[in-house]
Amino acid sequence: MGTHSTHARNIRRFLQGNTFLGRLPDVALDTLIERGQLRKFSKRDSIYQRGEPGDSLMVVVSGRVKLTNINAVGKELVLYFLVPGNIYGEIAALDGKERAANAVALDDSEIFLIYTRDLMPTLKANPDAMLEVIKALCAKVRDGAEMIEDGTLEMRARVGRGLLRLARQHGHRSADGICVQLALSQTELGSYLGLSRANVSRQLGELREANVIRIDGAQIVITDEQGLTDIADATSIKD
Repeated sequence: MGTHSTHARNIRRFLQGNTFLGRLPDVALDTLIERGQLRKFSKRDSIYQRGEPGDSLMVVVSGRVKLTNINAVGKELVLYFLVPGNIYGEIAALDGKERAANAVALDDSEIFLIYTRDLMPTLKANPDAMLEVIKALCAKVRDGAEMIEDGTLEMRARVGRGLLRLARQHGHRSADGICVQLALSQTELGSYLGLSRANVSRQLGELREANVIRIDGAQIVITDEQGLTDIADATSIKD
């Protein structure tokens, strides 16, 4: 009983401090936690696959997750990288239809599941929380539209826009610039940008030489946001 209570308190503290669920009244949040489920996944585990029934919203508690789809030629495309506090699976959880993407653990991860049968009555009773879900979905639609548009740009502009989008989603500002707080390999970044690893490496090198970014191991720091924005706003279309 004590272990369960401690577990519930830890999850409650996390959800309150890191997600829109913190806007819920205490009683409503406690009910979701009681009825939810914490699941653990190992690195590279499939959390769910596109087309599977969607019966839950998921919160990343620890680790990292990527949402992907496969294009017409069988190549993986990364749609989002998710870190602790990020929520996903809400589309299927809200409309009751199948999953729209694949979810894969990038690291050993803990995921808290909140089932649709419990979520929907809670959101209906708490419109502020429902509004936060709608805002999050609108942001994802905008990001998706940007990614489609990015596919028409030459590589340098595409990389610039992709880095700025990651900075908006996962960036931390400091005196040095904006640190993209994702330890991504160049292969993972290439899957997100729709480029090969070699092209990603070359473009990052050129951006570093242009003094708009700094690379610290697997982390990227945007040292000149305006300079990178100018590159990202280039209108050259790829051949």
